[in-house]
Amino acid sequence: MATVQRSPREHFAITNQTSIHTPSEEATVAEAPSLLSEQQPTQANAAVDQLEASISETKSLSSDKKTQQRLNRVRTMLATASAKAKPAVSEVNTARKPNLAERMVLKKINKKIGKQLSPQNPEKAMLNTGTLATGAVLVLIGLLLLLLTTGTAASVGLVVLIVGAVLLLVGLF
Repeated sequence: MATVQRSPREHFAITNQTSIHTPSEEATVAEAPSLLSEQQPTQANAAVDQLEASISETKSLSSDKKTQQRLNRVRTMLATASAKAKPAVSEVNTARKPNLAERMVLKKINKKIGKQLSPQNPEKAMLNTGTLATGAVLVLIGLLLLLLTTGTAASVGLVVLIVGAVLLLVGLF
């Protein structure tokens, strides 16, 4: 029986990254939400590091308390977002009842597997066993008649022996 194995949801997003030449307080606030929603946490951390480096280059922004507070807030938001993005192992592997779509897919896959593993013509196999058994019985009867009797019964035994051999050969192929 085939089963559908669930895997974590994958998100793909295309973003346009632009380098910040003259950062300002508005740029730090505007960059943080877009980074959280569209990029992976490692890329977001790299962008925040780049932003922090450009802020430290300008004296007016590096000494500003508000900018430092906003930068710390962005760092904490990134940390919580990355923690939420990685689900716990127990959440992913919990057993639950499959929904309608999963049951239908499972049923369809089971039918395909059953058709591939079953013989092409199952009635033919049953017919062959009956033909083999009949041929074997006729061969035994023909041998007994041929060996134990004389005259007409021996000739009937020979005919039955030949018919039984033919049935054996037909049953084998």
